[in-house]
Amino acid sequence: MSIVNNLFNHKSNERMRQLIEAIRTRDFSLQYSLDHLRGEERNLAEQINEVVNEFRETTLLQEAKYQYFGTMLDTINAFLIVADEQGKVHWMNRAAVDGLCGFSIHHLHDLQVLDETLPEMMMQLKPGLQKLVQLETKTSEGAAGKKALDAGNQHAGKADFVLSVVNFFNKGFAYRLYTLQNVQPVIQKNETDAQQQLVRVLTHEIMNSLTPIISLADTLCEGVEQDTLEHDDLLMALQAINRRSNGLLQFVENYRKLQRISKPQFEDVRIGDLVADLQHLYPDSIFHYEIENEDQRLQMDRSQIEQVLINLLKNAQEAVENEEIPYVRLTTHLSSNKRDFIISITDNGKGILPEVMERIFVPFFTTKTNGSGIGLSICKQIVTLHGGTITASSKLGDKTTFSVVLPA
Repeated sequence: MSIVNNLFNHKSNERMRQLIEAIRTRDFSLQYSLDHLRGEERNLAEQINEVVNEFRETTLLQEAKYQYFGTMLDTINAFLIVADEQGKVHWMNRAAVDGLCGFSIHHLHDLQVLDETLPEMMMQLKPGLQKLVQLETKTSEGAAGKKALDAGNQHAGKADFVLSVVNFFNKGFAYRLYTLQNVQPVIQKNETDAQQQLVRVLTHEIMNSLTPIISLADTLCEGVEQDTLEHDDLLMALQAINRRSNGLLQFVENYRKLQRISKPQFEDVRIGDLVADLQHLYPDSIFHYEIENEDQRLQMDRSQIEQVLINLLKNAQEAVENEEIPYVRLTTHLSSNKRDFIISITDNGKGILPEVMERIFVPFFTTKTNGSGIGLSICKQIVTLHGGTITASSKLGDKTTFSVVLPA
């Protein structure tokens, strides 16, 4: 009997060893035939087969998910790169392989062929921040970068990319997911739209001035030739020409102002000090200042941001002139993710029509009788140069809010 038991134990131990080895090597082809097996031996073989089958199904499911998500990531046009904290690359999607170097890189330093500063920029970039980088790119038929300008490669030219990063952990190890999103098509479309809009505005403004000037000049010429022009008529015509000429001159000067916005000279500015200066400029009782995080410091060109806020406060003041109880409120606060600092100016005026709201940042668009239409456009350019955004929202008959969002 002891011989039978020893034989059974030996077979059981051998099967358990094979099971452990199969799990260790992830080889789930192991299956025991149940023919001629009885009792405990059959029961053990059945359980081992069940365990192996469960491992096999789980592995197949995981592989299917991996392939599914891998396929999805490979269809994304953005360049995706996963690297560890030392810069060693662990994964790239197909767009990154084809569009950057034309091959899989092993370390971020390999990207020096695109830009010598790019690897260091990527490793120093903090989550939540973005960088605009310009890279030499290639079509999928060739490689990219300075190193890959060999004959036969198809050069696709420089393109603008937005670089961002997300940190994550996997199995206790820290990784960084880099995203390079090509924004060149969007930039080109916006530039084209802006150019078309500018041409329409220029044509409209210039024709509005030139048409009456030409008409009056023709009238004067006819009157002089026929000697039928009275002195008063001549004076009125010349005054009209002078007015329209000055209007055209002012329009050209406003256009020059739009083109002369200087590059911001950044300095460390305390929010409390910035708002205190605004309070001195606008101390009227209609203005209310609700300041959070007054000790927050931002990198900005102080005079330029003051210009933006003064323009918004002035517009808000004009918007509430006819209100029974006028009210303008300036608030500041840090965003919930602590990445942005928001300065908002709200008035209780009549609000802005939706069709007007769509065009308020378009150069030379104005609803004011004597407005130039460049104030908000200049504000938007200044805020954009600071890496921020300016937005507007309005509810007719209730209020209007302009928000300046700057990097914290």
